[in-house]
Amino acid sequence: MQFVDECKIILKAGKGGDGIVSWRREKHVSEGGPDGGDGGKGGDIYIIGDYNDSSLFSIRNKKLLIAEDGINGGPDKLFGRAGKDEYVHVPVGTTIYDSKTKEIIVDILKNGQTFLICKGGKAGHGNSFFKSSFNRIPTLHERGDLGETKEIIMKIRFLVDVAIVGLPNAGKSTLITNISNAKPKIGNYEFTTLSPVLGTVKYKNNTLVFEDVPGLIEGASEGRGLGIEFLKHIERSYVLIHLISLSQTDNPDIVTSYKTIVNELTKYKNKLDEKPLIIVGNKIDKDDCEKNLNKLQKHLKTKIFTISAINKTNINELIQKIFLDYFKIINKLKKQKINIKAKKIVKIRRKDEVDKIKKDAKITLLSEGYYEVNSEYLTYWLHRIPLDTPDNLTRFNQKITSCKAEILAKNMGAKPNDTMIINGIEFTID
Repeated sequence: MQFVDECKIILKAGKGGDGIVSWRREKHVSEGGPDGGDGGKGGDIYIIGDYNDSSLFSIRNKKLLIAEDGINGGPDKLFGRAGKDEYVHVPVGTTIYDSKTKEIIVDILKNGQTFLICKGGKAGHGNSFFKSSFNRIPTLHERGDLGETKEIIMKIRFLVDVAIVGLPNAGKSTLITNISNAKPKIGNYEFTTLSPVLGTVKYKNNTLVFEDVPGLIEGASEGRGLGIEFLKHIERSYVLIHLISLSQTDNPDIVTSYKTIVNELTKYKNKLDEKPLIIVGNKIDKDDCEKNLNKLQKHLKTKIFTISAINKTNINELIQKIFLDYFKIINKLKKQKINIKAKKIVKIRRKDEVDKIKKDAKITLLSEGYYEVNSEYLTYWLHRIPLDTPDNLTRFNQKITSCKAEILAKNMGAKPNDTMIINGIEFTID
């Protein structure tokens, strides 16, 4: 499967079902009352974190995802069925942005984390809902609300404990294959790995997630090669392994090779160079490795951990070192990060759409006797209330009065029998 770490998609929750006007009609009931049922709620859209997904490939080609509309109500107080919800599974570590504002909507940090991203429309009431002691034969009914629509951008920033970085041919794929359950493609040429590879590594009763980051080159932080596409995946790692080939065939100037990776980590915007870094020299099975090892140790003035990934030499010792030195630190940082994000984003609560709308109106004189009314509040209720029964017309007129549209028009010189135009529909001023 092709690796895709960013995509854009439009999400559209389902419309609420409409309520209907209906009357009870049976032989043994002489005066049946209202029995029009409510519609069903529109389907919601949820985002779910899933460890089994590692790419946005399956979502990339879906330009639009629509949840099911609620079903309209029926006679005999029959409520419509709710629309089917839609669930979008994304890799853990996916950040979701509003494509217009670029603001973060949610950060998916845990397996199974579920976030309601688009709320389905509220159902419309049938006339049985509006029956009361002073209105026993209501012709009132409502359409269902439209569901929320969002255009979003998804970006993967993998949550890994240990990221393995290095130049092409450092042996990263071989290392992660021999220490974990990952099975990347391996070959003795540059850029064998074209996407990050994740694998779990176990030591005693503990587990860490390792990542093989594709080979970086000089200028990666500025967009050269494949590098910048994968440097961003190191952002959420806690420890870095800088794997470097000690073979003179791979690195004739090993100090320059070492500096290349360090410089790219330093230049990248999110301070990757401040993460704990373990220098690991690979390919000690090669006959020409001794000279490069001495040269690099002299430059760093510290002992380098040496391995042969292909022969598994010192592999167990490297795993032991990482778990003993860093496991507790990683666990502590991980819990802090998830808790902070959860408090800010995951527990968000939504109000109904109508609660957000201000009761205001803007009046524009189109020509003598004609006034255009622009009002988000009236636009909402004009959709909600079908103007097809006397009761509904009365109810919508009450909405016009509540936002003072008629008063504002009269303040601009409107007279009785002049016309107000609301969303293309004409209303006569009393």
